[in-house]
Amino acid sequence: MADLPPHYRDLSTFSFGDSPKLADELLALVLAGKKTATCSALRDFALESEPLPVPGQLYVVLDGAGEPACVIETETVEHKRFDEIRPEFTDREGEGDYAAWREGHERYFARNGGFSPDMEIVCETFRLVEMLPAGRALYNRTASPIFIVTDIESDGPTPLHSSMLSFASVAIEANGTRHGEFEAVLTPRPDRKPDETTMAWWQTQPEAWEAATTGAEDPAIVMPRFADWVESLPGPKVFAAAPMIFDGLWMDHYLDEFAGTRVLGGPFKTRQIFRGGGVCLYTMAGTLRGASYLDWGMSKLPAEFYGHIPHTHRGIDDARGFANVLVELFKLSRALPPITGSASDFR
Repeated sequence: MADLPPHYRDLSTFSFGDSPKLADELLALVLAGKKTATCSALRDFALESEPLPVPGQLYVVLDGAGEPACVIETETVEHKRFDEIRPEFTDREGEGDYAAWREGHERYFARNGGFSPDMEIVCETFRLVEMLPAGRALYNRTASPIFIVTDIESDGPTPLHSSMLSFASVAIEANGTRHGEFEAVLTPRPDRKPDETTMAWWQTQPEAWEAATTGAEDPAIVMPRFADWVESLPGPKVFAAAPMIFDGLWMDHYLDEFAGTRVLGGPFKTRQIFRGGGVCLYTMAGTLRGASYLDWGMSKLPAEFYGHIPHTHRGIDDARGFANVLVELFKLSRALPPITGSASDFR
């Protein structure tokens, strides 16, 4: 296709479903991160002389108008009889509970060659690789960003000289819907050293120090695990911290060093698990409070914004409190009049 990037022009293309309407409905689920699996009748591959999918294979997904909307990558492939397919798989199809999935697929297969409970089915899971121009508007209408609100603890002020000791993240939508948590304690890096001033402060925080140093694991193991967890969440993910210049800097450095990805999203050739430049809660709180810059600060927010969770310097406590703050700040943001611009405002 002429409007595809050169490296995608030789890929196989398809659309979900058997009608333009269904193609767009299922595509919307994919772009929203709610559909990460699909299934097909084994017989169709023989009838259409199509090769069976294999893990690692890329496909261009078309919208109902036949325009390329996104690229997906097959992750797993299994062959099962229809009656053997379990809710663990159908939930990933994103098309309702098991009963709704079964009813819809029985009708789909019946009108496309016939249905039987023991028919052979090819079950695939996949991940969204890249949005293409034709899918952008639908993506913006359907996707709900998940904010990965993160707090870190370290033995110094900068990752260039010291080590990150622990971190915790809460995955949450702007409306407060939660998608899980992640905690980790890291072994200090042998090529870094603790900062004396920071270590003197840690001596005043014995309980937080214990939480930040007990059960430590190699960051080379933890950071890829964290990246996989982020990527497994539905929809676009956005990093958030208070402030971004501290917690975000540490996480960006460690993700870059140990997982081949970054806190930032942009025109990078590496793996991208986050969208955009992230959210600085410190800045967001200061501006939405209507305060002058010198009066900004997370401590200036009411305890209700934190859900009355104390700031203990234990990563998960602080991440949970900041996640609550983010939801409250979005309430303030939604109450403001929207500001729109044109495509030519910024180049």
